[in-house]
Amino acid sequence: LLLLILHDACNMLDRSVAMVDGMIEELEAFLGVSSKNNCAMKDEKKKKVEKEQAKQPDKVKDEKRTEKGIENKKTDSKPDEKKNKAEKQNKEPKAAGDTKAAPASEGEQPEFTKLELKVGVLTKTWFHPDSEKLYCEEIDVGEEAQRQVASGLRHHFSLEEFCPGRKVVVVTNLKAAKMAGFESQGMVMASTSPDGKVELLDPPHDAKVGERIFIEGLTGEPFNPNQVQKKKVLQVHYSMSQ
Repeated sequence: LLLLILHDACNMLDRSVAMVDGMIEELEAFLGVSSKNNCAMKDEKKKKVEKEQAKQPDKVKDEKRTEKGIENKKTDSKPDEKKNKAEKQNKEPKAAGDTKAAPASEGEQPEFTKLELKVGVLTKTWFHPDSEKLYCEEIDVGEEAQRQVASGLRHHFSLEEFCPGRKVVVVTNLKAAKMAGFESQGMVMASTSPDGKVELLDPPHDAKVGERIFIEGLTGEPFNPNQVQKKKVLQVHYSMSQ
């Protein structure tokens, strides 16, 4: 009996499902759609979405490559911009007043021109009271005040030879120094001949008092007294003359 009841219930359920399916088919026919078509559309849409998702990483990579390419292009263009700017500046005309010759370095300047040698004339000479080797002099070198100089020439020239009115060559850019208590403000130039004789350096006959003495073809501004002492210019001249 129980089996008969279950059998009848299953038959009724099948008929209910068939009835529902029939109603669905009628509704789809009325709306002009099909459940099969819907499934196909859903499957197609799903495939399309999956395809787009698969393409997305490649798209991101392509965008990154593009951005990197743009950055590289900007970076590469910067040196070109600087180069073009520099070329433009070089091509621009400069005013005559803007053009300055670069000063020669100390190493390029002739040694002789670092000293300031001037034509002087003795105005007063006398023996140094505390030294048997020194003369004391007052010399006119074309400045407002005459210079007083001590020279170790007493054993080489008599007072009559080393007398007022004689022209001499004086180094005028030396620091003042005490010589046996006497302040010397320059140096009278002299030389020693091959046979050992000391001779005064005579300026040109037509040279005026106060004129600076040059060697032909050599030019350069003299050092100041501190530079002469620091660079040991006199020692260099002495070693070159040996």
